Amino acid sequence: MLGAEPPQPLADTMHGAWVAFAKSGDPGWSRYEIGRRKTMRFGGEAGVVQDPRAMERGVWEGRR
Repeated sequence: MLGAEPPQPLADTMHGAWVAFAKSGDPGWSRYEIGRRKTMRFGGEAGVVQDPRAMERGVWEGRR
């Protein structure tokens, strides 16, 4: 994240989301729901993805 070419577009996107959330309570994507697990992914091509950690969660299914 540091160096000669820091990821400015990523910083701008995240900053915009925080500012929007601080102003209105809405960061720009839908609220997280346990049944759908839509998650905002930053970096590269930012966007909402559905259940990005399904495989990892599946390993722990039923183990508590």
